[in-house]
Amino acid sequence: MERRATPPRERILAAARGEFAATGLAGARIDTIAREAEASKERLYAHFSTKRDLFDAVLGESIDRWVQAIPFDAHDLPGWARRLYDHLALHPDDARMLLWGQIEGASLPSPGVVDHAQLEARRAAVQEAQETGHIAPGWNADELLTMVFGVVLGWFVTPSATNLHGGPHERRCDVVEEAVRRLVG
Repeated sequence: MERRATPPRERILAAARGEFAATGLAGARIDTIAREAEASKERLYAHFSTKRDLFDAVLGESIDRWVQAIPFDAHDLPGWARRLYDHLALHPDDARMLLWGQIEGASLPSPGVVDHAQLEARRAAVQEAQETGHIAPGWNADELLTMVFGVVLGWFVTPSATNLHGGPHERRCDVVEEAVRRLVG
């Protein structure tokens, strides 16, 4: 399909994804996004009132993509973490958007990013998994989920070094899964 056959909003989001993933909110240029999207700045601002609104939409789209691809499973948190790491490693723009969201202070829930019901469902699932013995009791659900994300994102925030980033992708998946297994055990 020809690029211009794609609706302008979708072209803008795709162009913004690349620009924001590479440079973050502060570094991204609306002129670059509009040019890449083959849209005018006026068209861009007709869809998104501010650059921050566009950033939040791209971040929300990124989160939605991996939430849909990797359904949350509190009863197998190590396996879920492994699948999430695998997805983010294969889709580095999604990992970068998560990190830029953190840098830019996007809060969860945040309009256009994640809704409160999703977060409450995850908390309840963790608490239920604790009650059934799949996760050690004593963890606060929010703290545990924060620690799991820390394990998943560890390779994305660690400065590159051959001893850390060398080795096969599958091994990194194994390490993430085992670390979370020990965390929840």
